[in-house]
Amino acid sequence: MSALLSVLVSLATATALERPAAAARPQGAGSRTVWDGVYAEAQATRGEARYRATCSGCHDEGPRRGEAFMRDWSGSDVASLLARTRTSMPPGAPGSLPGADYLDIIAYMLRVNDFPAGPDELTAETAAASRIEGRNGPGPVPNFALARVVGCLAAGPGTDWTVTNASEPVRTRNPAASTGDELQAAAAEALGSGTFRLMNVYPRPEAYTGHRVEAKGFLIRDPGGDRLNATAVQTLAARCP
Repeated sequence: MSALLSVLVSLATATALERPAAAARPQGAGSRTVWDGVYAEAQATRGEARYRATCSGCHDEGPRRGEAFMRDWSGSDVASLLARTRTSMPPGAPGSLPGADYLDIIAYMLRVNDFPAGPDELTAETAAASRIEGRNGPGPVPNFALARVVGCLAAGPGTDWTVTNASEPVRTRNPAASTGDELQAAAAEALGSGTFRLMNVYPRPEAYTGHRVEAKGFLIRDPGGDRLNATAVQTLAARCP
């Protein structure tokens, strides 16, 4: 495994461990998004004050916003953002704030990104049920994001492997082979017309040649052919399609 891939996997694994595996849910489950008013204005105002008191010393430009925010979080639920904030802030004492303060800070971050307020305050439960996506929908998984595809495994080119008839990439926070609800979602995923070259697959998946597989990795969009810098490949069925 390359040094760069090792670093990326470590970061992705750290993010995945911020929430229990049971929190994963099938793609498309639930219909609420951040455009439906998932926080209250008064909550965001409290969050701004808390952010300035505890976060602005290191983040003097304010929360990440716009394209940078969407590149990191589009396709995730708000609970993932909440978990990441709790485990990394404030610097030197992550997790030291009351739980309500973290919810307020997330409300402020959503307001900064121009997502509308609603009548009710954000809670841990509503955060888990609310997706982050653009105004026109979730959009494609961004370049270099950790993603999952489902398709048919074939050998080549060279020492690489290829997933053909592949589904559209789905963003994931877990670099390991899926289990539980996420595995059920992968097994139910419809095949598509994509092709993804798998790089740095280990262990080599010869036993899965011709199988319907789930492949995870860091997405590399390239005019010469899309690739996944692979973190996991597992069989879903012994035949494909």
